[in-house]
Amino acid sequence: MQLFIRVSYTIEILMGAFLFLQPLPRRQHFALRLAAALAAALAGGWGFSYLKPLGELGNLVNLQLTIVCIILCMWFAFEVPFVTVLSACVAGVAAQHIGHHISRLAAELPWIPHWSNPLEFVCVSAVYLVLYFTLGRWLRNNRYYEYTDPRITAVSVVIVLICTGITRLLRLAGELNFFTVASTALYAITCCVLALFFEFFLYYNLRKESEHLLFRRIHEEERRQYETSKENAEMLSIQCHDLKHKLVALEGRLPQREIDSMRSIIDTYDGIYHTGSEVLDIILNEKSLRCRGKGISITCMGSGKDLGFLDTMDVYSLFGNLLENAITATEQLAEPQKRIISLVMEQKGNLVSIDVMNFFQGPDPVLEDGLPRTTKQEERGYHGYGLKSVRAIARKYKGDLSVHCKDGIFTTQVYLMQGEPA
Repeated sequence: MQLFIRVSYTIEILMGAFLFLQPLPRRQHFALRLAAALAAALAGGWGFSYLKPLGELGNLVNLQLTIVCIILCMWFAFEVPFVTVLSACVAGVAAQHIGHHISRLAAELPWIPHWSNPLEFVCVSAVYLVLYFTLGRWLRNNRYYEYTDPRITAVSVVIVLICTGITRLLRLAGELNFFTVASTALYAITCCVLALFFEFFLYYNLRKESEHLLFRRIHEEERRQYETSKENAEMLSIQCHDLKHKLVALEGRLPQREIDSMRSIIDTYDGIYHTGSEVLDIILNEKSLRCRGKGISITCMGSGKDLGFLDTMDVYSLFGNLLENAITATEQLAEPQKRIISLVMEQKGNLVSIDVMNFFQGPDPVLEDGLPRTTKQEERGYHGYGLKSVRAIARKYKGDLSVHCKDGIFTTQVYLMQGEPA
C-alpha cells in the first residue's frame, strides 16, 4: 500500500509538471526521451519509498528527492534552460499540494468517512483541470518560458519547500483534530497560491514594466534617428537645389540629353514624396532610396495632412515600423513584380485608417496575441517589438491595429481617432 501511495504521488507530480511544461519546446526524439524520463521518475519514486523506516522525516526526504528526480528527468526531455524546467515543475508541485490539502479538507466532511488516496487523486485532478483551462492556456499564448526570471523562481521554490516541509513535519504530532487539519490545509493552499502568483502573474507585470522601459529606449533611439534623418534630408535638399542652379548655368554648354539625365538623377534624390506631412515625407523618401537598390517600389495614396493631430515622433515611429516590416518581407521575394509595398491613408470623419500591404513568401506567420511571432533569432533584442510599438501608438489615439494574411498578401491595418491622445 505504501508503495502504491509513493507511485501515485510521483504520477500526480508528473501530471502537475506537465500542466506547466506543455508549452515548452521539446528536444529531438521527444517521445523516447519522455518515456525514459517517466520510467526514471517512477523508478525513483519506487526506490525512495524504502526511506519509510525513517518515519515522517524519511517521508519528507522521500518527497523532496522525488521532486528533484522529476525535475532532472523533465530537463532531459524539454529543450529549455534548467531554471525554466525548475519553474514549471515547482509550479506543478504547488498545484499538487493545493489539491492534496483540498482532499484533506474534503475528508472532514460528514458524508466522507476518511481521507484516502483515491480521494486525493480526484481532488488533485480537479485542480489540474481548473488550472489548465485558466492558467495553462494563458501560459501557452504568452510563451512565458522565454522570459523566466531566476530570482522569482527562487522565491517560489523557497515558498513551496517551506510549505511542504512544515505541513509534513506537522504529521509528527500524530492524530490531528479538525481545527489543526483545517488551519494546516488553508495555510498550505495560501502558500502555494502565493507561489503560483509569484511565478506567473507577478512576473507578467514585471515583464510588462520591462517592455515599457524597452519601448522608451526604442523611442529615444528613434528620436535620435529622426533628428539625423531630418538633418540629412535638409542637407540633401540644399545640395540638390544648388545643383539645379548649376545645371541651368550649363544650359547650352552640354548636350541637352546629358543635362536631362543629370536633372532626372537630382530629382530622384530631391524627394519623391510630397504628402503634406514633413515627417512622413522624410520617412518615405528615406525608405524609398533604400528600396531602390533592392528593386522594391513604395506607392502611397492619401494625404499626410490627415495626420496633423499625431505627435511628430508617433508619426515617425508608426510609419517607420510599418514600412520596415514590409521591406523585410518584400526583399525576400524572388519575383520582381511582387516587390511592391502599398501604403493607403484614408480619413472618414474622425477616423483615420492606414493600410500597408505587401506580398510575402512562405507559410502564413504564426500570430500571438494578434501579432506575428518574430522570425529573428535575437529574441532578447528589439526584434518583435515593431508592431507592438505600432499597436501602442494606435491605442494611445483610441484606435487599434490588426493584421491579415491571405493569398500571399500581408495587410497591416491601423485605425486612429482624431482628438486628444488617451
